[in-house]
Amino acid sequence: MDQFFGFVFFLIMALSGFWCLTFLVAIVPYWLGPGVAELNGKINANVDPEEVRFKKLYEQDGIEVLYQK
Repeated sequence: MDQFFGFVFFLIMALSGFWCLTFLVAIVPYWLGPGVAELNGKINANVDPEEVRFKKLYEQDGIEVLYQK
């Protein structure tokens, strides 16, 4: 029984270690490269934020608001 629980513990540790290494190798460099540039407005700088955001109901075309609190 101890050998089984030891194997299960080893398997969980190996999978979590593999996940952590994958996370560090794949995601963290994105944050340091293109992710930082996008946050600072160097990527997608020509996009108007007013066109991207969700419009309120009364701002949409073809919608008539009958009651507004």
